Parts: sequence; structure tokens; C-alpha cells
Amino acid sequence: MMAITKIKVTDDKLKAYMTLIYDGRIPTDGELLSALQSAGIIHGIKYDILRSLALNPTYNESIVVAEATMPKKGENGYVELFKLEEKKEKVKNNEKIDFREFAKNIITVNLGEKIGIIYPPKLGEPGKDVFGQKIPGLPGNPAKVILEKNVEKDEEGNIIATSSGELIIKKDINGTIYISIEEIYEINGDIDFNTGNVRFPGKVLIRGSVRPDFVVEADGDIEIYGEIELAKVFSKKTVKTNGIKGGNKGYIKAKNIIAKFAENAILEAEEKIEIDKSMINCKVISAKEVILDGYNSRIVGGHIKALKKVEAYYLGSPMGVSTEIEVGVDPKLYEEYKNLIEITKKDTVELKAITPQINSLLKKIKQMKVKNEKVLYLKKLIEKATNLKSKVEKNRKRILQLKKMIEESKSSGVVIARKMLYPGVIIRVNNKVLMPENAISKVQVMNVEDKIKLYGYVEGK
Repeated sequence: MMAITKIKVTDDKLKAYMTLIYDGRIPTDGELLSALQSAGIIHGIKYDILRSLALNPTYNESIVVAEATMPKKGENGYVELFKLEEKKEKVKNNEKIDFREFAKNIITVNLGEKIGIIYPPKLGEPGKDVFGQKIPGLPGNPAKVILEKNVEKDEEGNIIATSSGELIIKKDINGTIYISIEEIYEINGDIDFNTGNVRFPGKVLIRGSVRPDFVVEADGDIEIYGEIELAKVFSKKTVKTNGIKGGNKGYIKAKNIIAKFAENAILEAEEKIEIDKSMINCKVISAKEVILDGYNSRIVGGHIKALKKVEAYYLGSPMGVSTEIEVGVDPKLYEEYKNLIEITKKDTVELKAITPQINSLLKKIKQMKVKNEKVLYLKKLIEKATNLKSKVEKNRKRILQLKKMIEESKSSGVVIARKMLYPGVIIRVNNKVLMPENAISKVQVMNVEDKIKLYGYVEGK
């Protein structure tokens, strides 16, 4: 017969208590263990306490005799950022260093790019309750990261850029990381050795000037409060600046170019060049329109090429400065158009010639009447035909594009002097030339039926 024991387990199954009730018998530790096991308690048993109770029984007192193994907390989540360290190229001995490239570079990202990964916290080792049942492990703390503007997380935990721009990463005193992307890159001064050259996938705002020999490139607009000085500025959208001082080195290329003045610069626009006051000794490689809209604006010197229109108050100067203005079809377009027609004819003839050969060989292969070398020859013929077909299709598209461009420019080429056209100005409208010997006031120069025609210009019409 055993001593009387009462066993109680806490509701959370983390502790088991035993109370001995005096019945004149002293229990053995084996009996106490059996009592626990009979109650289903098999884990975390405190054998030393059972022995102590058998040696020196304590009655009517609740004593902890078994305790759960608590689950452990897992590793915390963390963030890995791929672009935190933009590596600079190492410079070899005696190699000339361009310090414009070694200034502070911003970290740029593109739309859809993976910026990093947020790793989730891991589960710790599981525990066991006093009945031997598993207690799941505890997760670590999640990564301290807040995704702000233009960034989001996908199902795999990748941090994805939802916009192109500058990657901004900040960390607060608690270690929380804040990630965002700014679509505008602002420079509160000049582009110089402090900033280095700028290449950015969004909009660039420069509150100063672009200093000589520096480069600014952007996928978005570039707005410059100051001037572009002997520098290169390229945008896939609009370049807007106070002024352009080219020094025969400056080169601006954009969809649209807007400035108060431009001098000694190379300009290239996909659409329009709008200058307020003056364009002096500039080379306009191409634009659809070159408009100087400011009162008394003037184009003096240089060589201007535009597809549709060149307009200013004054063209040339009373001093007879040589100024070349071309509107209408670029002779290069005509040349490309003629060449492509010739090439396409030749390729089409060749394609027609090899098609029957291919069909004949394919027929023989089906009838199993062909040697291995013929199979190789057939493969080469098919490859050649595929390439020719692709080339012909591509060239035909370009021919249609060129034809449209030529027709458009033929009908709309015009040069306008709102106040005065001076001698020294050479005007070409669709390859027909005007070289005025005397100043002509308020004039529009056009090509009508392949002849230069002059029309009066009336303000506001």
C-alpha cells in the first residue's frame, strides 16, 4: 500500500504539484514516481525533489515535482540590401583619374528592380509540457524595416522598386530601417566636384549651374535654375535651363529643350527647341521646330536644322553674319529611303530564289531520299531565309516610316522672320536655297511646288 498523494497540474500544463497526506507510512521515491506516471506526467520530473520527499516527507504542502521544458525563441528576422554599397572601380597605377566620376554618387534603382530581401524570423526549438506533449517553438522578432514611398514586398519577401529613382535608406535610434525611392533627385547647388557627374532614372532638379566638363543624364526632366556651362546634359524628356553657354563644347540632347538663351552650343531635340531671347553661333543637329518666342529674339550665326519650322523676330544681323537655316527633309532621310528600297528589292529576289530549293529539299527528306550533307545545307538555307525575311520586314517598316516623315516635312517646312531677315542668312527649304541680298521684313519663307516662295508675316496669324 502506497502513501496518499494528491497531484495537481496547472491549466497550461507547465507545472505539476504533489501534496503528501500523512497516513502513517513513509513513501519511497519509486512510489512517488509511480504516482506521477499514473497521472500521465512523464516529462520534466524533478527526481531530486522526489528523493528529498522520500527521505524527509513534508505533509499537506503543495510542492513542484515536474516542470515543462520551455520552447526557445528563434532567430530574429533581418533585411539584406543589395545596393547599399555602390562599389567604385579600383584605379590602376598611373591611370588617369576623372574625379568627376569619383565624387558622391547617388544609389539609383529602376522600376521593378529587386532592392533587397526581408528574411522572416525563424521558429526556435520546441519545448515539452509535463505530459510530454510538444510546445511549438517561439518565433524571433520580425525585421525592423518600414517600406515607405515607391517600394513594396512580394510574397517571397523581395523588396521591389515600384518606381525608378534614388534609393533612400535611413535608420533610427531603435535600429528600424526605413526604405523609400525618390523619383526626383534634387541638388541644392552646382553640379561640380562635390556632386560629380549625375546619372539618374527619374527627374533631376538642379538649383545651381552645371559647371564645365560635367555630365548630367536623366530618364526624366532635367530642370536647371542656373546655366549649362560647357557641359553635357542629356534627357529622355525635357531639359529646361536659364541659359546655355556652350563654349563650342556644350552639348544638350533631349526630347524638348527650353532656355532663355543659347550660345556656342550643340543642340539636339526630338521635338521642340524653345529659346526666349537669343541663339548665337549654335549648331542645331535636329529638331522638329526651333522657336524663339521672346520679344526681339534673334538667331545669329551657326547652323540650324529643323524638320518643320524655324522662327524668331530677327534672323541674322545687320553685320551680315553667316547664318545657315535648313527646314524640311533632311537629305540623309532621302538617301536612307533610296538605299533601303534597293536593299529590300535585292533581298526579296534572293528570298524568292531560295524558297523553291527549301521546299524541294523538305520533300526529299519526307521521302527519305536525302544525304546528311544535304540536311546540313537545308538548315543553312532555312536560317538564311529566316534572316532575310526578318530583314525585309524590318526594312519595309522603316521605308514606310521614312516616307511618312518625308511627306510630312515637305508640306510644312517654313522659316519665319517676325521682324527682319538679314543678308548673310542662307535658307534651305527642302533643298531649295534662298540667299537674300537685301534685308526683308516680316517674312515667311516656304517651298511651294519645289520653288522658294516669300509670304508676308502678320503677327498673331
